[in-house]
Amino acid sequence: MKILLLTPSVRPLGARRSLVELVKALPPSVDPMIVCSSDSGICLELKDLGIPTRVVPHGAWRKVGGRLKALFQQIPALRGIMAEFRPDAIHCNEFHSVPQAVQSSTKIPILGHIRLSITPRQIDTYSLNRCARIITVSRAVQSLFQNTEFRDRVKVIYNGVDIAAITSPPTSPDLTPQWRNTGKPDPLVFGLFGLISARKNQLVAVEATARAAAAGANVKLLIAGDAFGSSEAYGAALRQRLSHDDVRNHVAWIPFHKDAAALYRCIDVNLLISAEEGFGRTIIEAGAASHPSIGSRIGGIPELIEEDRTGWLVDEGDAVQLSERMQWLERHRDAVHQAGIAASARVADNFTIQAHVRNMVETWRECVATHVV
Repeated sequence: MKILLLTPSVRPLGARRSLVELVKALPPSVDPMIVCSSDSGICLELKDLGIPTRVVPHGAWRKVGGRLKALFQQIPALRGIMAEFRPDAIHCNEFHSVPQAVQSSTKIPILGHIRLSITPRQIDTYSLNRCARIITVSRAVQSLFQNTEFRDRVKVIYNGVDIAAITSPPTSPDLTPQWRNTGKPDPLVFGLFGLISARKNQLVAVEATARAAAAGANVKLLIAGDAFGSSEAYGAALRQRLSHDDVRNHVAWIPFHKDAAALYRCIDVNLLISAEEGFGRTIIEAGAASHPSIGSRIGGIPELIEEDRTGWLVDEGDAVQLSERMQWLERHRDAVHQAGIAASARVADNFTIQAHVRNMVETWRECVATHVV
């Protein structure tokens, strides 16, 4: 079975990390080809893995200029690739590529992967009704299609994590400042990894850490990630906040690091306190590394955290509530340890890359078998 996978971005963030993990673990019976928007980021990683790739610049469908680029450059290029590769199905890794796939072929089943919240207008604009299947990363995202006429085509497939990769010895040296083994009691280290943006609420985490430290809690915060494009102003605000005395010795910010094992080795508790999150990949990665998470009560996050068992939930944007939870955990480190054990077991039972691949392959096969031209 040949699958053509389209990705409108190559930045090595959640959606693209999930794509790489998927194609790395595909069985020999599936022959993938990835169409990347540029020859950088995950495209280089895929090439290193020996996975066939093509580079076709992506035209943003929501913009006039981008739509013209898609119609006159991207879609003709996709048709050429399809004539050469002859795929059995087209999988759009994010919904932004669905119109281009629809315009490229009416004879091949198209699957749209929805990873964040989506509005009714976007559902219409991006022609999602033309998909043979819509894959959502959580029940929360699936619920956004409940009023559509094609809701029966929407299926939840949770992301998966390669547990062996997360638990393997890191290939990088210790990434954190010298917070441990200083002759003083070790701090409880919280980690927040991902795109630096207002959606991810790094500033809320910093404020919570400052409050906890001011209250006497021995806590530290490690932020890992980069700011791109429209989020650069937020990154500048974060850097300015980290220069203040109340957080200078309690928070460290390092660039994105693709060695997940090295990142999770640095922390005790993962944070995912986003304002919007369809799934929450760092929660299952942290769980694979036997770390619990604190997450916000939004999107798919509550589906990944069992309250008071594998982690804890807080109201989004509430630095006071988050700080209180951080202080409680610093005083109750046995609870952190026990929740980490439970989180590891839950990931092994529900969120392995093997389960994800099995569900995806079954869905592809079903779409191919039932597709009517």
